[in-house]
Amino acid sequence: MIIRIAFLVFGLVYATSLQANVHYQFKVYLNDKEIGYHNFLVSKEGTHVTIDAGFRVKFLFFTAYEYRHLNEEEWQAGCIKQIRSETNVNGRVYSVVGKLSDKGLNVSRVKDGESLNTLLPECAMTFAYWDPRLLDQSRLLNAQTGEYTSIEVIDKSRDTINVRGVDRLTNRYQVKAGKLDIDLWYTDDHEWVGLVSNVNGRRLRYELVSPS
Repeated sequence: MIIRIAFLVFGLVYATSLQANVHYQFKVYLNDKEIGYHNFLVSKEGTHVTIDAGFRVKFLFFTAYEYRHLNEEEWQAGCIKQIRSETNVNGRVYSVVGKLSDKGLNVSRVKDGESLNTLLPECAMTFAYWDPRLLDQSRLLNAQTGEYTSIEVIDKSRDTINVRGVDRLTNRYQVKAGKLDIDLWYTDDHEWVGLVSNVNGRRLRYELVSPS
């Protein structure tokens, strides 16, 4: 459960142009029990994103799972220009640092003190669910682990979901990444409004709180 829950957080950014800085806030639920939050701030140019996420799953009086993720990303023309993330999953520490060069995106990743360097294509995206261009990709950068992951996107057609207390007609897509299946919902205006995934038989769900 640890990796799969964490896997859903690292990419919640986008690089489209905005009229002003926007602060997005999500509540996170596991089997309809609130376990944490995901907040991120996007610059009005869509070139800088700051991510802050935290989960805590309790069993009786004990904390069975704890997750903390901080991430800073710079974007240029829909591609990652620079990334720096730090993640703590039940005491296991991950860090990712990436910077664009004339050869491509140089990514250095560290897990439990072991480091690995990778060169990615010049235009790479993270799991930026908020940016619909995600749906056109075949591989995405995992901002937690630094891995460049193959994905498959399936159009699941129209669907109605409740968004901030209002039923909205949306377009539903499924993103497959290895053993992970993620359902995403977008409005006709390309606004990302929902995410659901199964985590070891349990339902993980993101609920958009703001902007309203």
